[in-house]
Amino acid sequence: MPTLDEIYNQEKKKIDASVSKFNNESDKVFKRVQSLAVVGLAGLSPDSILEYDLRWREILRDAGYYDMVNELVDKDFNQLFKGTREAFSAGGYDALFTEDDANKIHALKQLHRDEFARLAENTGLEIKTELFKYSIADTALADVTAGILEKLEDTDFARYAKTYALTAIGDYQQTIIDVMAKGVGEGVWVYVGVNDDVTRPYCKQILQDNKYYTESEMNRLKSDGRRDYNCRHRFYKMKLKEAEEIGYQNS
Repeated sequence: MPTLDEIYNQEKKKIDASVSKFNNESDKVFKRVQSLAVVGLAGLSPDSILEYDLRWREILRDAGYYDMVNELVDKDFNQLFKGTREAFSAGGYDALFTEDDANKIHALKQLHRDEFARLAENTGLEIKTELFKYSIADTALADVTAGILEKLEDTDFARYAKTYALTAIGDYQQTIIDVMAKGVGEGVWVYVGVNDDVTRPYCKQILQDNKYYTESEMNRLKSDGRRDYNCRHRFYKMKLKEAEEIGYQNS
């Protein structure tokens, strides 16, 4: 049976591959968004600009944005179930996944999908606002096109979508762990992950302490603002005996 560290490392490779794929695809998607966003700008009236939300969603669909998000949420997220079950086995448990658990995870997937949609909608609103300003000022089409392209390049849409992809997949993995942990009985929590040059000082200290924690202690550490977006570390639940056997301690 693989150790908890080995399981974490194999799962991290899956996550790194998923995020790398998402980032590469997003570069292509956002180039297509830029191209499609300036198509059909000629003849836009204030009334048609007010309905730009629908056109923006069509642009995102045609550029492949929604397909890219669904690939991450529906396929890449699901790769993490096997490793999570193995982690519980390493912790001395036979983890089960109930129908109620599945419903909770499905709801979480939709929340992440909604957040990607919100990022897109915010950018669409910014573009619509710019278009309306241009129409009022009777700006030349070439200037409108240049302005929209500049808005798309300056927006945080593409950058934040990439950041959120890593945050979302990490949150999903930790939530699977937390949901499964509810049904396995008593145990302690340990903090697992890489300790390298980009590890936050807060996470580095927890790793170096090499302690196990009660659930209330774990929740306090997990909610601390110093452990923020893009965190690569996970809390895993183990039976006390298994945690002590691999070197975790309580002081």
